[in-house]
Amino acid sequence: MRNTMLIADDDIGYRDQLSELFKDKFDIATVGNGREAMAYLVDHHKEIAIILVDMHMPIIDGRALLKVLKLKGVIKRIPVIMMTTDRDEALVAESFENGATDMIYKPFVPQVIAARVNNLIALNRGRLQLEEMIRQQTVQIQEKNKELKAFNSKLIEIMSSIVEFRNLESNSHIKKIKGISRIVAETIMRRYPDDYDLRPEKIEAIESTAALHDIGMIAIPDSILLKPGKLTADEFEVIKSHTTLGCEILKQIEELQDKEYITTSYNICRHHHERYDGKGYPDHLEGEAIPVEAQIVALADAYDSLISDRTYRDAFDMSKAYGMIMSGAAGSFSEKMLDCFAQSRTMIENFCKKF
Repeated sequence: MRNTMLIADDDIGYRDQLSELFKDKFDIATVGNGREAMAYLVDHHKEIAIILVDMHMPIIDGRALLKVLKLKGVIKRIPVIMMTTDRDEALVAESFENGATDMIYKPFVPQVIAARVNNLIALNRGRLQLEEMIRQQTVQIQEKNKELKAFNSKLIEIMSSIVEFRNLESNSHIKKIKGISRIVAETIMRRYPDDYDLRPEKIEAIESTAALHDIGMIAIPDSILLKPGKLTADEFEVIKSHTTLGCEILKQIEELQDKEYITTSYNICRHHHERYDGKGYPDHLEGEAIPVEAQIVALADAYDSLISDRTYRDAFDMSKAYGMIMSGAAGSFSEKMLDCFAQSRTMIENFCKKF
């Protein structure tokens, strides 16, 4: 516990007077100038409860000492009372600007300085206790956030497994969608930091919830979903409804998820089939009206679909797939999105070769 009063004054009479006044309340340490005060602080700063500093001392005066205490951050933890016989208002103002907690004029009335010291100690201890309580609560909140993120990840993993178990998506497709989405999102954050609200936390949410982009497919009847032949126009409309059906599923768990995750997953699920030219579905959004997370996952989904085998065709090689994305033959994407896709091409291809 901090229980030492450091008195810095070249006048031994004042040092003795203050020492006598506070000896029953504090352990007293006295020095005659600013240099000695700084030397004492180096070894005993954790023990000091309050510092009394005379404005005019030899070698290093009180003004210079106060500036050092401010620079070192000492005044954030320990109250400092300046003492002076000089009633210069500019000097007083300077002291408070440099972090002095109070100013006492010499000669002082013992009862007055005792009351002011006691009040400052009580206030500072209360402030430190409040800061410690806030620190502890912050740690608790951070731990709860970690637990919530872990729960979010587990919940998303379970839900994406449902899609996988119905043979609607392969495990490798889900992993590639997540990985490509992260690579593209990080490139966007670097190249267009002022155009999109992409932060590390947002990118983490995009990568994780990209696994749920087709969660609505579990609500599509098997007779349509697993139909071997060509779909009718009406059947294709049912397939398209997986975007809105997926959002209905996500609404059922929104109270269980972090707000960032639920908003991101909702936008991805509903809008990953929108096109930049406005010809997508379900809402026919155009341009930047499409949430950036949906644009990212749409690009990742299109690319992985091209490099994966389908029942009606073999996979395209990565070079061909890249060209189809860039030319607009496999979707409509913004110039910025295509720029970031091009910039991250090597990383994406190296990542996809793992599967």
